[in-house]
Amino acid sequence: MTADNSSSLLELKQLLVTGTNNAAWSGNHLVRHLVDWYQRNERENRNNPALTDTAPEDESARIRISNPCDSLIYSTAVIPKLVSEGKADIIIDTLRSYSQLPYVDKEALVMCLAVASKQAEHKKLVTDAHSAVRELCTNTHLFFLFIQISKMISKKSGHSGWGRGLRRAVGEWYRSWEPKRLALEVTRHFSAHGWTHRDVVRLAHLKLKEMPLGSQVVLHYVFMGLDKTVQEYTGKDNTSELLELMQVLDKDGHPKDKEQQWDVDQVINKVNKLHEVYSEVTLDDVPSQSLKSPEVWSHMLDKLDGESAVASVNRMAKAGLLSQSADNTNVLPNKLVDRLTHSDVASSPVTPAVTLMALHAYEHPSRFSSEACGKVYEKKSCKSPRAPTKAPLKKSTKVNQSVVDALHKLIAGSSKNLEKTAKKLAIVVDVRGYMSTSHVWTGNPEGKGEVTGHEGAAVIVLTLTSGGTCPVVNTLAFSGTGVAEVPVTEGITLLQLVEKFKETVIGEVSVDVALNWAQEKNMETVIVITHKLDQQAITAAAQSLKQINDKNNTQMRLVLCGLGTKHLHTQRTENFLLVLGFDQRTPSIIRAYHERLF
Repeated sequence: MTADNSSSLLELKQLLVTGTNNAAWSGNHLVRHLVDWYQRNERENRNNPALTDTAPEDESARIRISNPCDSLIYSTAVIPKLVSEGKADIIIDTLRSYSQLPYVDKEALVMCLAVASKQAEHKKLVTDAHSAVRELCTNTHLFFLFIQISKMISKKSGHSGWGRGLRRAVGEWYRSWEPKRLALEVTRHFSAHGWTHRDVVRLAHLKLKEMPLGSQVVLHYVFMGLDKTVQEYTGKDNTSELLELMQVLDKDGHPKDKEQQWDVDQVINKVNKLHEVYSEVTLDDVPSQSLKSPEVWSHMLDKLDGESAVASVNRMAKAGLLSQSADNTNVLPNKLVDRLTHSDVASSPVTPAVTLMALHAYEHPSRFSSEACGKVYEKKSCKSPRAPTKAPLKKSTKVNQSVVDALHKLIAGSSKNLEKTAKKLAIVVDVRGYMSTSHVWTGNPEGKGEVTGHEGAAVIVLTLTSGGTCPVVNTLAFSGTGVAEVPVTEGITLLQLVEKFKETVIGEVSVDVALNWAQEKNMETVIVITHKLDQQAITAAAQSLKQINDKNNTQMRLVLCGLGTKHLHTQRTENFLLVLGFDQRTPSIIRAYHERLF
């Protein structure tokens, strides 16, 4: 990774990790805002003939002043700024280096790649960017995101976007896949961001006869469907195995009419084939309707990857498959518990924060029953209407305790498997009462399943201490007039850590006290976790950090984390990161900042 630490390069690195170009991390995501805005703008243009019929020279009138594309393509944006500073050569190298990190935001990385590919004044950068598309766009979602952002930037500048470089990059993306993996990719992710494989192949002018035979078979299937592909390629060299595989992967082989019965044996056959060929199965690989079948779940659970195993908790709960029957004939809860507690799930990319949110969503379901507003009305008829009858507002909230316990074990197990930091770190937590009662995350529409302040702090601590196994991380709490150590031992659970917070004598939050303690212990980073922050406290914390670093000639970093705070702003300050709110990426963002990745 390049040693250059100029402000522009640090800004690029922050964008790659956090997914935003704001000085503070608050869960905002530039890429999603960009794509959502553009799609909404296009819908409005289609629905408004006056805008659609506007003359080409008035194109700028259709673009709002708040166009988020401006934050990418103008000279003040990070990629154009690096180009103007003569540092274009390090852009793609940085993207490649960061793509290997567990903390990188893949969508932000692809967005930067798309912007780099549009720097027409620097031909080598454009060529390098197109050459890196296959390496960095590792699935259909990211690949189509690259194409969508490329289109948005080109349209802003009045071009179509489908030049020779992009067409070559698209051709290489399809050509370089091993045929069996390409078959899985085009059937697992048929479309994304408004694009389909058929659209992209057609616009890139790809000629199937110039592709390798295996790629020809898969792309012929994309355009012509399974039956014609089998008819066309049966009997040709080395295609029989691939054709057999595609017959299993083909989604059109399943009934589309909701009233038809799904062929459970067909789905189970597909699961077996996927596991045999790819050694992996995800929830995207089976028809969503089949996830209501106990037989499918029973056959599939032990083959799911770690992330799908966690996601399956709420999928199974919504289908009513986790309630324990009176005669104990429902074996699915036990199978799910066995899967969640298997060692390979804890060592998978599943993070403690993701598991915590899955746990809360399961314990506090928010999805209303189909009878809206708590009333069921009879269908209209010639008879007099009946009085509305009452219906339960929500589905049963009863949970299976063994599943809850398994998720708690997974939080502890997954945190222990995280890589340990080698840099000295102090985490100081606010343990006052409202941290245990206030909610800092509302991840579903009805506001149920919130994470409390103490739980948010605890999952950050478990992540950064690698489940209590990292000796260079100290966990403390504001207690009395100073700080008190909170022992975090190996194997500690989230509930045990929250209980330790509650047992600690409370004290007022003082960033100065935390900084002074960290300075005495030669800490490289200090994290202060509290609930509410205001602008004055943020400014004072940044000033205190600067004074201590200037006085001691150090580069200690401060992360000020207000779990229940939103909509505050700060200027970009050296060695200071402001974190507002809590979501599943918060611990990873903090860890990346501590590791000096931005």
